[in-house]
Amino acid sequence: MIGDRYYYGKLPENEQKVYREIYQGCMEHKDVIQISASGDITKSYPRIINALLDDNPLLYYLNQSMIELAQDAYGNVAILPQYFFPADKVAAYNQRLQDAANRIIYESKLTEGTDLEKIRKVHDYLCRTVAYDYQGSDTGDVPRFITAHNVLGVFAHKRAQCEGIAKAAKVLLNAVDVRCIVVFGKAEDQHDVMSDHCWNIVNIEGCPYHMDITFDIGNGSGDFIAYDYYLITDSQMRKNHIFSVGLPKCAEKQANYFEQEGLVFTSRRKLEGYITKQIDDGARVLYFKLAGKLKALEIGNNLMEYVQKVLADKSERQQSIDISINAAVNTCRMIIR
Repeated sequence: MIGDRYYYGKLPENEQKVYREIYQGCMEHKDVIQISASGDITKSYPRIINALLDDNPLLYYLNQSMIELAQDAYGNVAILPQYFFPADKVAAYNQRLQDAANRIIYESKLTEGTDLEKIRKVHDYLCRTVAYDYQGSDTGDVPRFITAHNVLGVFAHKRAQCEGIAKAAKVLLNAVDVRCIVVFGKAEDQHDVMSDHCWNIVNIEGCPYHMDITFDIGNGSGDFIAYDYYLITDSQMRKNHIFSVGLPKCAEKQANYFEQEGLVFTSRRKLEGYITKQIDDGARVLYFKLAGKLKALEIGNNLMEYVQKVLADKSERQQSIDISINAAVNTCRMIIR
């Protein structure tokens, strides 16, 4: 198991010391955490707290909006954290979380395979078993709001919002020695409005990739697992996400699902050849990514006509075709019913 504390590593040494003292105090559930670091930390304090919370999903019991900084006339500094749960309840929750994570690791065989295979297993597990908690943003239901935004939502209730999903992915991947960080930024929601959002960056053989499991949960259905936002680049992610320039640079494509499966098409001829072969083989779900000058949104209707023609040539009766296009990442899913 690794402790992937990326944001800690971005802090200067004096702020790292404060980070360590706050972390230790929170782990011990202290009400007052004395800070021994010299110098004024009032300006850097928010950055330190953000780094601490982004690096450590298992501090789920810490109320991040109520962590006060106190300073006396002599310059002595202390942190006054507030906790969602008392220490005894945290201990009980921790045991439940550990049991749940260990069960997932065992059942999904997460300790086996390459880093790429482990990441795929975690992505698929969360897509299959976790539902996006639309009621988790209701601040009137405080217990649900709390769990939806941390790992408790995933491991205890199988429902969470983006923050809980991304933090659960980090817990599982770090547990099996895969580097994974949580990213906070913004993304377009279903109404094309930019709002706060959270996802992951994972590292495969030294190459970082974005992975937005929440968006893939939203693009999946039934037994179908979506990979629209699985291991993609900065440029692909920026189509509908906003994030800091200080993050690891994601520029490689080779680990992406569509690249790995040979499902990226820059030629209409090759795409039609793929469609024909899949239908000949009895496939009823066609899922692929377009690149180059091909735009899924522009040729969607033509593709449906082509599929109908292939079906007619096979003397199959007229069938309905559902098509789902993600114009942001240029993917297309067609289901023949």
